[in-house]
Amino acid sequence: MPEYLQKLKKMDASVLNWVQAHTKTAAMDHAMLFFTRLGDRGAIWIIYAAICAYNAKLRLVGIHLTICVSACVFLGHLAIKPMFMRTRPCNIDREHSMLLPRPKDSSFPSCHAMTSFAAAVVTAWQAGGFLGVTSLVLASAISFSRVYLYVHYPSDVVAGMTFGVAIGSLFVMGAA
Repeated sequence: MPEYLQKLKKMDASVLNWVQAHTKTAAMDHAMLFFTRLGDRGAIWIIYAAICAYNAKLRLVGIHLTICVSACVFLGHLAIKPMFMRTRPCNIDREHSMLLPRPKDSSFPSCHAMTSFAAAVVTAWQAGGFLGVTSLVLASAISFSRVYLYVHYPSDVVAGMTFGVAIGSLFVMGAA
């Protein structure tokens, strides 16, 4: 294994273990389950897109969100994950107590982070203001929940965020 991958693996383990040791509480368990469920299959972003599409002032944002989130789901699950096939931390450490069922697909990248940040970028650029800030905060909470719940390494989430920001940015620049 190349040295840079060994260093990344150590850093991932350190951050993952720190999160598990220093942030776990019953209240956080409930909050993180809530946020991760909002991000399941891009659900919150699809609902948000439908609400925007219903509003005449935000209709274009809703259409763009639908296209962008769909592209992220497709690229993440059908193109990128199969290329890397990274085992999730919860499937390596089978003794870890889980708050949700162990996902069966691979870990890299986090599609929750990818779809959330793509949607947040589209919203921030096209709607701005309160909606933009709220979507970025929600995207961050959904992304952190994946590390907290032990289903992704931090680098999976960072990669998902990066892909999402890139896809959202390219989409908005192309749509302009």
